[in-house]
Parts: sequence; structure tokens; C-alpha cells
Amino acid sequence: MLTPTPITAELPRDHRQLRPAPRTAGPESYLPSSVPMNFGRNAEIFAEGETAGYVYKLVSGVVRVSKLLPDGRRQISAFHLPGDMFGFEVDDVHHTSAEAVVPVKLVAFKWQSLLSAGASTGLVHELLNRTMIGLRHTQDHLLLLGRKNALERLAAFLLEMTRRSGDRQVLDLAMPRHDIADYLGLTLETVSRMFAELKEIGLVRLESARRVHLLDPARLKAMAA
Repeated sequence: MLTPTPITAELPRDHRQLRPAPRTAGPESYLPSSVPMNFGRNAEIFAEGETAGYVYKLVSGVVRVSKLLPDGRRQISAFHLPGDMFGFEVDDVHHTSAEAVVPVKLVAFKWQSLLSAGASTGLVHELLNRTMIGLRHTQDHLLLLGRKNALERLAAFLLEMTRRSGDRQVLDLAMPRHDIADYLGLTLETVSRMFAELKEIGLVRLESARRVHLLDPARLKAMAA
């Protein structure tokens, strides 16, 4: 994996051995095992097959979660934005990999500490809330892949990013187009062609490959429905 930025350079790669960080304000202050971490662009946070024991709350940046398919292709199952929590597993092994799309800041929490944090009602509520949001995103993503054509998938993706970033009509996409393709189950060429089609029919304006102006969100919503 790539080396994390200096704040974590001295920490062991095995997150089970991460040393406690100073307590901070908010629900995290109830957890002596919370560890702030920084990762550079494309750095690996955890890998498929590694021992799981920590969950993560994203403070800034964007994280992609992916799985390598038997035929060698990569399927991105989620993009996590600030405030999201990720890394939950049903057993003690990670079944996906997580990487920083751009430089990220996050807080790692030892799972056993979260389970025993009975004094923090706010933290338990946040965990449940974030878990339910994650399940909803997973359900929406499965529907996206199973029922929509390429143009509808891209329209739905742009609306999803708009909603999750605060209903902005100008999107600064952190992820490159090949990441979007792997998230939508499409080829890079198809994603580029669908962006061009949305532009041609007047639904978006492309200021650059990453900056997208949504000119008619209502029509995009109708297309993605």
C-alpha cells in the first residue's frame, strides 16, 4: 500500500495496534481508542482480506470502497463523503478494500470500544443512523445497476452526488471517470459518451472533466426515475 501522510507514518499498519489519540469534542470524546489519521491520494486504508477491527468516520475528502471480481475487473460499491462511517463487517475480515480518492482525514475507532461505549447515547444513535444511511445507499446502488440503462445510471449518479453534497447544482467531482465507470458497472468510454449526451441534450454543462453544472435537475430526476 502507499505510505500514509506523516500523522500516521509512525503508526503500525495493523490497525489493531493503533495507539490512542487525544480526546476531542463530540461523541468521539467518549472513546479513548479513537485515532485521527491522514491518507494521501490513492493510499490504501484497508485491503480486502485484512483483519477487521476498526471502523472509520470520514472527516474530509472522499473514500472509494471496492472489490476485485474473479475476472480481474474492479467493482466500486461505494463512495464515502465527509460524515460517513465505513469499515463495518459481519465477521473479523474485510471483504472489500478502501482507498482515498483524494487526500482524506478520518478517525479510526476500535469496534470493541464502540460496542462498550454505553455512556455515549449520542454515539450509539449516530452509529445506528450512519449504518441505516449506508444500507440505503447500498440498496439504491443495487437498483441502479440492475434496472437502469447507461444514461439513466449516470443521471442517477449525478443526482446522488448532488444530494449528498448539499443539493448543489455545480458538482466538483473528486473521483475520475474511470472510478465512476467502475461504480456504475460501465466502461470508461461509455461514461464519457453519456456525459457528452447529457451535455448535448442540455441537461449539464461541463466546465471541466470534474466540474459539472446541472442545468435541469428536474429532467435529470425524471430520467433517473
